[in-house]
Amino acid sequence: MRRRVGGLETEFGLVCVRADGTRALEPEAAARELFRPVVAQGRSSNVFLRNAARLYLDVGSHPEYATAECDDWWDLVAQDAAGERILAELVGSANARLAEDGQDARIHLLKNNVDSQGNAFGSHENYLVDRRGEFTRLPRYLLPFLVTRQIVTGAGGVVVDRPLGEPTAPGTPRFVFSRRSDHMWETVSSATTRTRPIINTRDEPHGDPTRFRRLHVIVGDSTRSEVSTHLRFATTDLVLRLIESGRSLPELALADDIAAIRVVARDLTGTEPLELAAGGTTTALEVQQRWLDLAATVAEPAEQGVLETWQKALDAVRTGDRSWAAQHLDWAIKERLVSQVVERRGVALDDSVIERLDLGYHDIDPSGSVFASLCRRGLAPAVLDEERIAAAVTTAPASTRAHLRGQVVTAALEHGVDHVVDWTTLRLTRSGSAPVQILDPFQTRSDEVDALLARIRGGGAPTPGAV
Repeated sequence: MRRRVGGLETEFGLVCVRADGTRALEPEAAARELFRPVVAQGRSSNVFLRNAARLYLDVGSHPEYATAECDDWWDLVAQDAAGERILAELVGSANARLAEDGQDARIHLLKNNVDSQGNAFGSHENYLVDRRGEFTRLPRYLLPFLVTRQIVTGAGGVVVDRPLGEPTAPGTPRFVFSRRSDHMWETVSSATTRTRPIINTRDEPHGDPTRFRRLHVIVGDSTRSEVSTHLRFATTDLVLRLIESGRSLPELALADDIAAIRVVARDLTGTEPLELAAGGTTTALEVQQRWLDLAATVAEPAEQGVLETWQKALDAVRTGDRSWAAQHLDWAIKERLVSQVVERRGVALDDSVIERLDLGYHDIDPSGSVFASLCRRGLAPAVLDEERIAAAVTTAPASTRAHLRGQVVTAALEHGVDHVVDWTTLRLTRSGSAPVQILDPFQTRSDEVDALLARIRGGGAPTPGAV
């Protein structure tokens, strides 16, 4: 599939604390406060926005933002950044209200995967694949790539390894490529929370089920770096293209993917032997390099930059020279920060100072985030210009079905017209209003949607300040 639609669902950690760091509000109460403007406008905590993205409270009272469908991975990065902006604005408004009420309470949203209590949050990637393809063939080749991809796109962090079965025993802290890896328990499954597979097989195409299927990858880290986020999707798209091509591919299936993903996370050299299912061993670096070399045979001219960045990421692991990676990739940026704090303050990796640094890195508050501060100082990447991100807050991607959804949501909000939309369906709640279905994710024009827009603009009172 040369043109592929994808999307990113991000679950955010939520905490509300007092000035002394103690909990001020329980997550349920903090979530209600955060989403008060959303519910006031849409009479629901599950809404689609002007940019065609979905914003909602998921199980466990944590906010989730799902980008609109994108067929350009930099568009997806912009949509992801827009989600951070939208949620940061909600946080700012909620904290202002709490302050006005005289409450010693401040809400923080964390775009990470594991909090200080060990709770895990997801960052789920979605890729459109052809229904006619052999879906069962995908994991055979994709799993080794996903298990080792963390050496490029991991968020980094510190884990404490303790003796098996002794959770309170003294442990060994170590910096890893990905903390998410320790929370994966199966390779392929229809579940998402109970067992946390690398690939989720629940068949929800959000499109014509006779033509499309949605590949749901839930092993990835929540990344702050635009470069890391882009690489997650761009490299996976290239690997999917290779698998779909039907050509002969290397047999890199691992003997135990779940054991391997933990080994890879802890091996900052990328050279630890991984047992192959067919016998022999390989390494994370070898797996990634094989896929990169093959990807060069299917990449378009415009994708040469992806290949070059992918190679720079692998070279940073191979050589140990982090000079480029430490300003572009989340795991390496964080590794540099942690090393500096450990050396400067003389603390251990499992010190609470390091934990606070990690949480601060993932805080989406633009004024208080460690990552935002690094960007302002030129120590972390800011690839997209401000205008593109600002536009993505209110405007859907123009080259996918999201364009139609965004038009309907925007018009309905501006004209005060009640509406219900989801990924495939657009409907007014007026009596006798028939739903409009858009089952082709690539469709950007529709006479039915034009007629629906005309009905919306023909009546209803504008909603001031609609999101």
